[in-house]
Amino acid sequence: MRLSTWNEAGLGRIKQDIADAFLPMVRREAPAGDPEWSSHVWKRRRRLVRWLVKRQLGKLPPQPRHAAAIRDEYASVWGRGYGRYCLTPEVNPKPWQWDRHRYWADSIAATRFRQVILARLIEHLKPRRVLEVGCGNGINLILLACRFPEIEFSGLELTPAGHAAASRFQAENATLPEHLLAYAPLPLADPTAFRRIRFIEGTAETLPFADGAFDLTMTVLALEQMEMIRPRALSEVVRVTGSHALLLEPFKELNGWGWRLLNRIKRHYFAGRVSELADYGLEPQYVFGDYPQEVFLRTCVALCRKRPG
Repeated sequence: MRLSTWNEAGLGRIKQDIADAFLPMVRREAPAGDPEWSSHVWKRRRRLVRWLVKRQLGKLPPQPRHAAAIRDEYASVWGRGYGRYCLTPEVNPKPWQWDRHRYWADSIAATRFRQVILARLIEHLKPRRVLEVGCGNGINLILLACRFPEIEFSGLELTPAGHAAASRFQAENATLPEHLLAYAPLPLADPTAFRRIRFIEGTAETLPFADGAFDLTMTVLALEQMEMIRPRALSEVVRVTGSHALLLEPFKELNGWGWRLLNRIKRHYFAGRVSELADYGLEPQYVFGDYPQEVFLRTCVALCRKRPG
């Protein structure tokens, strides 16, 4: 698999936008030989080795990511509220890498720079109707809707906690709170437009939408949770897609060896390949990976066109 450059899609400016969104939220850059960085990485590696040894000895039963396990895991995650989406979040940083630089940052910083990627690609595609499958607490759609109030956004989420959080946010806020206005990495056109998002609780196995209902269907670290239903979920994503799909996921081509492979197997994460998307009727136009990456899990953005017929 060859990774595309942003310039190939006419999106060269996006790299600076990503840096502008990510770097202000970095706790600090880790120099070569940083002892804290080395200690963290080796602790993670030791845990993976211990897990592998126990697995080989038959001391660990299989723990696939069934729907019930995902609901339980994310009940507390989506219950943390939206106050953490701010420029100074109180969370534990993790090691990230980008352009040979090492950073201590956290998932809230990642959510912010991914917003840039989603927004710039939406500007590139100009869809009228957009669906996010596995939208969690809706934070991606909340910010996107306020930037693109002319677009009809929908979000489907498996977990009752995520759906409830998004619905409650709509009900309790007439306009976007100040901390989210500051957190948004790009200017917003209408800070009330999030109230028009259609949030639905459901499963990717049976999307409750008509064939070709959306110009753009996207997933952001959602398919990674769906390995148990991967063929059905991908088929449903393609079915409801009218034109394009945007999949930001840890595809196997980038996590098929070494420590990333062990981490993926341990977590029962997505094992699909970009090269397999054609089997479902998607033709990858670009595959981007030039943005900050976690040390133990690498993702890419597959921007695909749906094959006619």
